[in-house]
Amino acid sequence: MKYFIVLLPVVFSGYVKAQSIMPITSNNGGQAGVVGSIHFEFNLGESFVTTIGTNTFITQGLLQPISATPASLPVTGLQFTARRISEDKVQLNWRTVQEINNHGFSIERKRENENEFTTLNFVRSKALNGNSHLPLQYDAVDINNFKGISYYRLKQTDTDGKSAYSIVCIVNGTPSDRITLKAWPIPSRGDFTVTVGGIDKGILQLFDATGRMVRQVPITNGTQQKITGISPGTYMIRLAEHKHLVQVVLVQ
Repeated sequence: MKYFIVLLPVVFSGYVKAQSIMPITSNNGGQAGVVGSIHFEFNLGESFVTTIGTNTFITQGLLQPISATPASLPVTGLQFTARRISEDKVQLNWRTVQEINNHGFSIERKRENENEFTTLNFVRSKALNGNSHLPLQYDAVDINNFKGISYYRLKQTDTDGKSAYSIVCIVNGTPSDRITLKAWPIPSRGDFTVTVGGIDKGILQLFDATGRMVRQVPITNGTQQKITGISPGTYMIRLAEHKHLVQVVLVQ
């Protein structure tokens, strides 16, 4: 199969004028941008040009469902993210490149112990009358202290009732059980103290600058373990069961 890239000039009053496309936004299908009232999308495939009202659409590759009659098009360039910002809050952010006849977005969530998504809230389109040719930003916060995995998605609804779904974002549970490792004072003058959290018990390992293990001591959750008799130098401490959790200690 061969693909051809078609370059489409924009003609104004009988002459061709080069256009810079700003802003450029990557999406799942390729790239999209807006110049004035002209919307551009680029992808492998055949080119398509249509006019809806006073808005001209030029698409290189068909990224959206296209109707033969002037009808509502889905929101283009939708990008959606979800992340936990505290033990009981999840931050939701999304943006659009362009909106035409957009009524708004339903925020939906499904926890791993649930069978179906439920609607949490509805956010109306920021676009005037649901139409915008400029990028728009949205945000919301969900109160969620579920310790398992939560799934989030957006349901975008047009003014004529048609709808489409965003990608699904996965958010892990509360960070209350995360493992912590702390040493102080840094730098120390010979002795320093170590404490860990989030585990019942473990083995604390101390390595010198050459990678040689010079000390290994048991440690329990929340207790303060004092390390003494260490020669001056740079050391690395870690838990034997959690080798990714590392802290560097300087002994003077």
